[in-house]
Amino acid sequence: MATGGAFKEFENRAIITPRQKIYNLLNRGIDGYGPGRIFNTLMFLFITIIIVNVIIQTVQGLPATVYLFGRLLDSLEVIVFTSEYILRVWTCVENPEYHKKNAAETAIFGRLSYMVSGMAIIDIVALFWFYLPFFFADQEFYAIVGILKFFTIFKLIRYSPSLHVIARVFNAKRRQLAMMFYIILFLLVVTSAIMFYIEHHAQPEKFASIPDAMWWAVITLTTVGYGDVYPITPLGKFFGGLSALLGVGVIALPAGILASAFMEEVSKEAKEEEERDETHEEKAGDDTENGGHGTKCTCPKCGHEFFLPDENS
Repeated sequence: MATGGAFKEFENRAIITPRQKIYNLLNRGIDGYGPGRIFNTLMFLFITIIIVNVIIQTVQGLPATVYLFGRLLDSLEVIVFTSEYILRVWTCVENPEYHKKNAAETAIFGRLSYMVSGMAIIDIVALFWFYLPFFFADQEFYAIVGILKFFTIFKLIRYSPSLHVIARVFNAKRRQLAMMFYIILFLLVVTSAIMFYIEHHAQPEKFASIPDAMWWAVITLTTVGYGDVYPITPLGKFFGGLSALLGVGVIALPAGILASAFMEEVSKEAKEEEERDETHEEKAGDDTENGGHGTKCTCPKCGHEFFLPDENS
C-alpha cells in the first residue's frame, strides 16, 4: 500500500510553488496548519524576548554583558523582521484578497495593496527604529527610536489567537467606534469652550485659552480628575459636575460596544468549532460506510478533508 506516496503526490499538486509553501507557513498558523503553527509559536516567543530585551535595556547599572547581549538581539531582530517582511510582500499575491485583473497588475498593485494594509504597516514601522538614524542624525530622534523599538509588541497580534480575536472585534465595530470617537471629540470641544468662558476671568493662568481648557475637559470627561486644574466659580463648579456625570455615560459607551462585540466573536468561534466537529463526525461516518478503503487526508493548502483511495483498491 503506497498511501504515503499518493498523499505526497497530492500535496505536490496542491502546493506547487515554493511561494505557496512560504505563504502557508507565514499566514496559516492561526488556521491550524501544522508548520504554520510551529512558525507562529517560534515568532511569538521571539517577539516576547525582544520586548523583554527592550524593557531591560532601560535599566541602569546592569552588567555590560547584558547590554552586549541586548545589542546582539537587536541585530538579530532586524535580520529576522526584515526577512519576514520581504517574504510576506513576495508571497502576499497568493491571497485572493490581493488578486487584480491580470498577473501583471497582481504582481505590482496587489503587493502595493498589501503594503498599505494594517499589519504590513505595523511590520514596517517596527523596523523604522533601525533605519531611521541613517536618514536623521539629530539627537531628538533617539526618543522616537525607543518608541518604535517597543512598537514591536503590536506584531504579536498576528501570532496570537487571542489578540487575533481582539483585532477582529475592533475591525467589526470600527464604524461604531469611529462614531463614538466623534461624539467624544465633539463633547471635548464644547465643554472646553464653555468652561473657558466661565472660568477665564477667575483663573486666567489655568484657563488661558480653549486649548488650555481642553486638558481640564479630558481629565473631567474621563473621570480621572488629577486636581491640577479645576473650576472655582459657582457656575464653573456646577458645569464641571455636569460634565463629569456626562463623561461617565459617554466614555462607557465604547467599552460596552467592545464588550458586546467580543462576546459575539467568542460565540461565533464556539459555533464554528461545533460545526467543524459535527462535520468531522459525518465524514468519519462516511469513511466507515466506504468500508475503510483508502486514507482520510487533509489538503495542506485549504484544509479541505477528502478520501484518497489506495492504489491497490
